[in-house]
Amino acid sequence: MIAIFDVEPLDSTLTRFGGDSDGGGRQVVDGSQILGQSIVAAGKAFPGRTVRSAHTLFVAVADPAKRLQFTVTPVRAGRSFASATITAHQGDRTCATSTVLLDHPQPDLIRHDRWTGPPAAGPEAAHPVDMPLQGRELRIEGIKDYGSPDEVGPPIIDAWLRYATVPEDDHLRRALLAHFTGHLSISTTMRAHPGIGTSQAHHTVSTAVMGIGVSFHDPVRWDGWIRYHHESAYVGAGMSHVRGQVLTEDGRLVASFTQDGMIRAFAPSGSATSIAAESRL
Repeated sequence: MIAIFDVEPLDSTLTRFGGDSDGGGRQVVDGSQILGQSIVAAGKAFPGRTVRSAHTLFVAVADPAKRLQFTVTPVRAGRSFASATITAHQGDRTCATSTVLLDHPQPDLIRHDRWTGPPAAGPEAAHPVDMPLQGRELRIEGIKDYGSPDEVGPPIIDAWLRYATVPEDDHLRRALLAHFTGHLSISTTMRAHPGIGTSQAHHTVSTAVMGIGVSFHDPVRWDGWIRYHHESAYVGAGMSHVRGQVLTEDGRLVASFTQDGMIRAFAPSGSATSIAAESRL
């Protein structure tokens, strides 16, 4: 996955990049993979600057068998901050659009960066989880099957993640952190509702990640386990909103994120709604 994040320039202008995908056995590319690639593309387009935040909207499905192209359009590059939009596409089909903010990190004037919520049980007390993608170990606190409609509780999931390799390149580390923000948010929302879980997704329930926003808090470095704390703040009218934090094992805040997701019943076959959902999903 680290190699997939490392998109390559397609010309000398550093505004066009290409990258491959890992569908994990599915015929769809994870939106958070495209988010990670967009972060790396922005970092390469603005050498010497650091990506501080990225907000991505996923507008069409991407086929893992087809190469992705990323077009970076600078909005402004000042002395401190720079911003750009990144369009991910396959041929003439736009798959996602991102807005990225970059800057030159400065010395602290003030700082607070520690977890202030209830203490976590820690990775040793969490349940191992098998999720496709080689090179990482995943454990979830207090939940044996995060996708089961029978796993009911507060709309909160704490996931512990440990990678076999953490890249030295700063942009690739940020892409790696951003990638997992798309994995468990809809499961977090469903957990509060008996009889519904992500094991039903794409079978009896229509779900999709529609947008992810991530903010990075320097320094983006860690060793060993990192914790993804998910909390579903709202679900209704067919949409969910989840906010989260990424923390080191000792409680230092590394990144914050939000996700907007679609959770809807499948429309009757042939209806306008089902046709629209099919074109998006």
